[in-house]
Amino acid sequence: MVLRKRVWRIIKENKGRYIGIVILILLGSFYFTAATGVANNLEKMVVGFAEEYRQEDLTFSTDKSIEDIAALEDESGALIEAYRQYDIKLPDGELRLLSLSAKINIPAVLSGRGLENPGDILLDPYFSQTHGLNIGGEIELNGKTFNIVGTMAVPNYVFILKNLYDVLPTSGFGIGIVSSADIEAFPEVVTVYSAYFEDRENINGQTSKLHGLLSEKGYSLSEWMVAGNNKRVSMPWANISSMKSMSFPVATVFFLLSCIIVAVMIMRIVKSDGVVIGTLYAQGYRRRELTRHFMAIPVLLSGVGGFAGTLLALPGVRPVVNSMLIYYILPDKGITFSPLNLVLAVLIPVAFISLSSFLFIRKILKKTAVELMKGDEQKAKVNFIEATLRLDRLKFNTKFRIREQVRSIPRLLFLVLGVSAASMILLFGFTFNYSMDEVNRGALERYVYPLEYNFKEVQNLQDRSIPKGAEPYNASRAYPEGRESVEFYLVGMETDSVGLKMKDLGGDQLPRDQVNITYPLASRLKLKEGDTISFVNKLDGKSYSLIIDGIVEAYGEQFVFMPLEEFNRITGHPPGSYRTVLSSHEIDFDESQLSGVMDARDPEAFEDLNMSTTLIVASVTALAVLIAVIIIFLVTSLMIDESRNTISLLKVLGYRGNELARLILNSSTPAVFIGYWLGLPLMLAFGNILYGYVAETINMVIPMIVNPLYVLISFIIIFAVYEITKWLCGRKLAKISMSEALKAGTE
Repeated sequence: MVLRKRVWRIIKENKGRYIGIVILILLGSFYFTAATGVANNLEKMVVGFAEEYRQEDLTFSTDKSIEDIAALEDESGALIEAYRQYDIKLPDGELRLLSLSAKINIPAVLSGRGLENPGDILLDPYFSQTHGLNIGGEIELNGKTFNIVGTMAVPNYVFILKNLYDVLPTSGFGIGIVSSADIEAFPEVVTVYSAYFEDRENINGQTSKLHGLLSEKGYSLSEWMVAGNNKRVSMPWANISSMKSMSFPVATVFFLLSCIIVAVMIMRIVKSDGVVIGTLYAQGYRRRELTRHFMAIPVLLSGVGGFAGTLLALPGVRPVVNSMLIYYILPDKGITFSPLNLVLAVLIPVAFISLSSFLFIRKILKKTAVELMKGDEQKAKVNFIEATLRLDRLKFNTKFRIREQVRSIPRLLFLVLGVSAASMILLFGFTFNYSMDEVNRGALERYVYPLEYNFKEVQNLQDRSIPKGAEPYNASRAYPEGRESVEFYLVGMETDSVGLKMKDLGGDQLPRDQVNITYPLASRLKLKEGDTISFVNKLDGKSYSLIIDGIVEAYGEQFVFMPLEEFNRITGHPPGSYRTVLSSHEIDFDESQLSGVMDARDPEAFEDLNMSTTLIVASVTALAVLIAVIIIFLVTSLMIDESRNTISLLKVLGYRGNELARLILNSSTPAVFIGYWLGLPLMLAFGNILYGYVAETINMVIPMIVNPLYVLISFIIIFAVYEITKWLCGRKLAKISMSEALKAGTE
């Protein structure tokens, strides 16, 4: 009972310090619970939706309608369904009508009712919300009025992208479901096919078989996209995977930082109580009882922090899931939590921190009562680092500052690693924001001719002349042999093309009459000039090889450029074939023949992404500042407590408050400086691993571009936090009286 009261007295004496430790533990448990909760609930929604409503494994288009789908299904072992689609321009956006599916990509009604009568329409909820449309209302499409009967989710449009190769949603774009009879009333409706393979263990083999059968039957494929590369269905998986992969490592960093500081504090408490512990041994207390006594503090702190973090995270999962359901159209299955993850969020910090504290406690409690009663544990000891340093030649103030740091290696290690963690988070936020800006800017600035017209079918120069100020391109998607996840564009351009900038890594112009590869793709495939790239064309399944002649300076683009006529020859297209026109001015093409138009003059397509990166930077900056404040405060506070007698004695000797502050508090400056610059390589290593994972998951290359200005801003922020924290701790230093030195001498 007496020892139990002492635990509460110790905590009350240093409330601020222990609150800081609890917050560190709380952040780790909060992040772990929130990340796994969001990922698991999204996974439940995504997997359940895909299975229940039969999400496609493949989408493809052919040059002519498939005559006997039933026979093709029997031969391929797949379910195949043709659905019709038609795009309608609206004053403030665009709506893609889809015919109602029966076998594959079956729509799920989210609100209202399904289609029952002619003229009924189901809309995706995001389109309805942004355009102010309600169930029971009407929408006019090309002169025909439709009754809005409900909202829906479609398995092949979980992430609503207008085109298969888009990365971001098109502003104002949405989808609607109508009956087959209603959609057939529109002119020039496009037919698209979906396939669902019944053998779920051999999807790749069945995909290849279906591709071969279509080729044998004389069908030319204008589109071929497996679900794994289709961002409309794969983007949610990328978010789920990244959350799951990062939840435990990030939480572990917080827990390990807490381990170090709690262990340092427990070691200090036990050492300062050495004489008392020896006396308690002599009075009959056993080692087991004293171990339980000193272990109560780390167990209590980690338990409270872990439990509080877990509880705070529970209500935070629903808003995050809801925010994602704005972009991911899924049936809401409700929010549930894994009991195992909730238990781990509490037990992991308890286990980590208790184990580290136990090791320090046992090391001291193994000594005999006589050894402890001598008080040797309270005396400062010279470690190997201090012994190695030749401090005799230095001035007193310099020697004092160095000894303040090296005489507590765990405390010094915690400060350096803690500042490194805060710096790494801060630098990563700024670097991610700058990298995304550079990718977007570089992609837009590459276009000398800002308008890109993409046709649904291959065109030919013999049938259609290209006006002056425009030039034709042809392109095909491909992947390196054995690495289907690394998808890139093979682009054919005229040898006198000027519509795209093409410079080498030195800034010199590259010829267009050779094979050039963008730097991100070359780096990813470890290729250089003179190497051979072997790849598979995704449309015809054939293998090709090209020798790389030049490397194009680029940030995120993954392209291989070659002469147009050579492109058409090796891919089997007639001479003069093209599918894209790049133009310096607007051209009046028939919109029914176009699959999309990109306007590089208007960067609004990237506004959503810029908004999300701004939120990321703001959140990680706040987190980094919070971590830095807690860690620097804890270490400085601990250093003041360990040096109380010394500070009191220096006051007796005539040192003033400002002099003591410089002497005691400034001794941590080199450690903070080292910690900050250590955070930079750690951030680069972490970023490269994370970006490599993103590239393999969703085939999106994000370069690590460090802006010196942001490095300087991060440095200023960290040291501003350091100075503010020193000022706060300086008030505690000023409260130490000169009488403490006299009391210590008397004792």
